[in-house]
Amino acid sequence: MAGHDAIAVDLDDRGVATITLDRPQAANARNQQMRDELAEVYTRVATDDAVRVVVLTGAGDRHFCAGMDLKEAAGPETPLERRTRLRASRDIEQLARLPRPTIAAINGAALGGGFEMALACDLRVMADEATVGLTEVDHGLMPGGGGTQRLPRLIGTARATELIFLGTRLRGPEAARLGLVNRSVPRVQLAAAVDELAGALAAKPPEALRAVKEAMLAGAELPLAAAIDRELDGLLFLLAERDRLRNPEGAGTTPPPAQI
Repeated sequence: MAGHDAIAVDLDDRGVATITLDRPQAANARNQQMRDELAEVYTRVATDDAVRVVVLTGAGDRHFCAGMDLKEAAGPETPLERRTRLRASRDIEQLARLPRPTIAAINGAALGGGFEMALACDLRVMADEATVGLTEVDHGLMPGGGGTQRLPRLIGTARATELIFLGTRLRGPEAARLGLVNRSVPRVQLAAAVDELAGALAAKPPEALRAVKEAMLAGAELPLAAAIDRELDGLLFLLAERDRLRNPEGAGTTPPPAQI
């Protein structure tokens, strides 16, 4: 997975794909090139069975991603051109719906769109010294990559509203206490902690992990009864697949669960 300028991609022999936001001279900010390269990689990862887990991190130890590249955003562009470009750049939604477990390794400041990328991951591991926050209001803007929707679902409306209104920046231990991240560790332990977690996920049956993720994503948009039915569909599919593998000639066919 070579040939990128704004990101770097590495796939190890366990099936762990590490995507590194690689613009350290610009605080790993999201410019259009990065968005396009991320979208291209996510498209490939979604159908590559060699990839079992995706880890997203930033180059260096100061920034995970500082959010939108404000210098690029200040360039000449009509409102219609901007709307068309940003609506076409849906890499964060691609990340959220990847049929693979995803981990954000938050090594440094994850602000604005950078934090929105982390929120789109299934799991978040953060350095104690790093900071996270949806800080767009401080620039007279607002989140545009799912922050106003994912943060309240994660920690509740009241807390999320306060954090977004004030543009609050949180260190790792406080982010973990609020449930924004799964765990916070000293920066020197971050790589090892993420590697251990990614390895544990890579060793799990990928079909089961995919079915769990599909059920959880679908269930978030369904009434409880429908979500429980959707969960059962996933279990029945996995049971049918197990029967098929044990007895290829005698097992019946069961339609696959709905895609993410």
